[in-house]
Amino acid sequence: MQGLTKTYESLVTGLHILGSGVVFILMLIIVGDVVGRAFFNHPITGAPELARVSLVSVLFLGLAKTLRMGKHIRATLLLNRASPVVAAGLDLLANLLGLFVFVLLCYSCWGLTVEAWAVGEFEGAGALRVPTYPLRTLILVCSFLTMIQFAVNVFEAVRLLGREAGLDKWIRS
Repeated sequence: MQGLTKTYESLVTGLHILGSGVVFILMLIIVGDVVGRAFFNHPITGAPELARVSLVSVLFLGLAKTLRMGKHIRATLLLNRASPVVAAGLDLLANLLGLFVFVLLCYSCWGLTVEAWAVGEFEGAGALRVPTYPLRTLILVCSFLTMIQFAVNVFEAVRLLGREAGLDKWIRS
């Protein structure tokens, strides 16, 4: 199990780093487009299409790692005022809802991804046509990895809730 955990950690870390690289490349494209427009009256062809695709990929590439690190946005106002048992219960509920959402996302993405590969789907017209099937595949894979992380978080939240409610002592005896 530890080898599988290390593999998963390496995969989500690698995707997170890839997402950072995409941000850097996107920055270069946008700066180049602005400089090209302002000084040479010649923008980079397809910059808006590349930016649109890149923004979606950046979000999904970092999603599982951000969740794994616990660095996502949280509303802690209620959690800080709640008892440890209630806070653990709310954490479990949030992770269950996240798991449900990403199960639905994976389910809904599957057919669209297969269809995009089958027809060779592209987005954009004119100067630059961007294939959508790599992006759809990326969304599916990263959603699946995020779903796995939510499942791990649910398991950990159940353990924490049991510990906070004093059930771990009852189970051991």
